[in-house]
Amino acid sequence: VESAFTETSYEDSTIRVKIETKRFEDRCDYWVADIVIGDPSQLRTASASGNFLRSAEMDGVALCTLLNAVVGLNGDFTFGVEKKGFGYYVRQGALYKDNLDTDDHWHAKLMDILIIDEDGDFHIVHLAKQGDIKNMRYNGKRILNSLCFGPALVRDGQMIEDFEHADWWLNMAFENERSRIAFCQAGPLHYKIICCCGPYRSGTGTDLRQNTGLTLLAFARLCSQEGVQTAYNLDGGDSAMLYFHGDRINGKPNKSVRKLQDVIYFVSAEGL
Repeated sequence: VESAFTETSYEDSTIRVKIETKRFEDRCDYWVADIVIGDPSQLRTASASGNFLRSAEMDGVALCTLLNAVVGLNGDFTFGVEKKGFGYYVRQGALYKDNLDTDDHWHAKLMDILIIDEDGDFHIVHLAKQGDIKNMRYNGKRILNSLCFGPALVRDGQMIEDFEHADWWLNMAFENERSRIAFCQAGPLHYKIICCCGPYRSGTGTDLRQNTGLTLLAFARLCSQEGVQTAYNLDGGDSAMLYFHGDRINGKPNKSVRKLQDVIYFVSAEGL
């Protein structure tokens, strides 16, 4: 509903979104999209190819606009070559891949899986391996979507602090200061997208503004301070996209943008 948008918010009878721009430890700007929905079906995933059976890429803003999203973010690069074909993928209630490694190989050792169940609740399967997820159910609930990227940053309200080997599986450059993005749950049907700026300077003289980007540990601390119960890291850098009202709102001017294979997004159910 176009009239439900303001510059930093959207609200109708089924969804409420508020966008805030903040500063972390006086060294990095970041954005928070605070989202409350009325029904779990309003949290969705979609692929640039139209399904999750084949790989394709397209501009993330164009994809979210095509999907009529209110707010969204980059997905987990389902067909990323770094994953070496491993993963557990449920999208929109359909199982596309159940190929987690055994625990005697390096591939699976730091593959944290995010499970989103039929109630819209988040669950982290830490260091997921073959057999940990069965029959498309978790804790007795049907799985609607699962993401394979990580690692977890906050779990059960507790900040994760050990990222020493977080680049063994996917290279998260955990010790480097980068632009980063996380998909988070704060409560029942209450979510946050948290995205920090990458390193750059803007302005001159007394108006000079420094942005350092954040290490994975610092980003976990930021997410924890935002009061979330679960925070799950997704691809940062040029892949990080926070979409709202037809635009990508994060990042410095003229920043290069990577095309995306998939997105996570929220829709209105007004009038349905």
